[in-house]
Amino acid sequence: MVLSMASVLALPVMAPAIAADTGLAPSLLGVYSFVMWSSAMVGSSLAGELIARLGAVRVVQVSLALCAVALGFGAIGWTPALAVVPPLVGVACAIETPASSDILARVTRPEHRTFIFSLKQTGVQIGGMLAGVVYPAALPALGWRGTMAALAALMLVWVFTLEPMRRRVDAASHATRPPAGGSGRLALVWHHRALRDLGTASFVFHAMQICLNTFLVAYLVGEHGYSLAAAGLALAVAQFGGFVGRLGFWLVIGPRLGVMTLLLAIGFGMTAAALATGLAAGVLSPLALGVLCFLFGLTASGWNGVFLAEIARQAPPGEIARVTGGVMMMSYAGLILGPVAFSAAAGAVSMGAGYVLLAVGTFVGTMVLRGARRPA
Repeated sequence: MVLSMASVLALPVMAPAIAADTGLAPSLLGVYSFVMWSSAMVGSSLAGELIARLGAVRVVQVSLALCAVALGFGAIGWTPALAVVPPLVGVACAIETPASSDILARVTRPEHRTFIFSLKQTGVQIGGMLAGVVYPAALPALGWRGTMAALAALMLVWVFTLEPMRRRVDAASHATRPPAGGSGRLALVWHHRALRDLGTASFVFHAMQICLNTFLVAYLVGEHGYSLAAAGLALAVAQFGGFVGRLGFWLVIGPRLGVMTLLLAIGFGMTAAALATGLAAGVLSPLALGVLCFLFGLTASGWNGVFLAEIARQAPPGEIARVTGGVMMMSYAGLILGPVAFSAAAGAVSMGAGYVLLAVGTFVGTMVLRGARRPA
């Protein structure tokens, strides 16, 4: 998860340096996100069958290899080669999440799943924090091409590192794995009330999360005059907030509030943080902006583990990979349309207006959860 998130953020975090070298506009980040998460929807539709045929750990290895190939193309520095990065990274990330859920659901006791799934998802925040700090620091020595090449090499090393685990885990699960299923993922989710409500909320929550990660650096640099290093540090603080949220929310607050109440608090919290970022980021002191970024990440990036564990709990027996893939198709739709809406608002008004627009969306999605029945 650390390496996957680092590959997702490679272009967004280094976008100012890439733009200065290639002449590509940073506003093309909206196109980058659109292509990447459109490809992820395709990958998510195939994940269940790939896991059934290849094994979950093998699919994780394939995911890392695809990211390595994508970053290798990016390291070439040629504009058409850069266009290869988003579709490959999108497919890679899409097949990783159902595969990891399938592995963890089989080796984890039900009462421990919320913690274990949240723990796994902290890899997203660790990868985001490292991207916000390491990429700007590596640019003077390696340049953006060298940084991409180094990350690609590290991913290939990790592919081979997972091989002993693949022989152990995939071989043990092969005999009991159901055959590859058909195409009813979204129907399976849509006809299950709790899964449908979770999927609907994840649509807008993912839209907010991806726009926090994709546009925050460009927003602070372009509209408020922050340096690339300072803006990257702000993103790292937001990712640290998500890291704390994925563990702290379930551990301290979750058992007392219940899953649905916890998700309501997260939804309303990210709505408020997005409004503050869009309306007040330019007038806040660096310390106050750091606190705001922490709270933004705490909410907008702190909910995924709780969601994935609840999806696994609600899924019919033997259908965790297919159900997770179906819900993630709804999530990827948010990842696609969120940056499109943000870019439209940024082009018409400003990037700050983009965060305000997304705040409206997360408020509506949170109200959907508020009116939903509590999961059985």
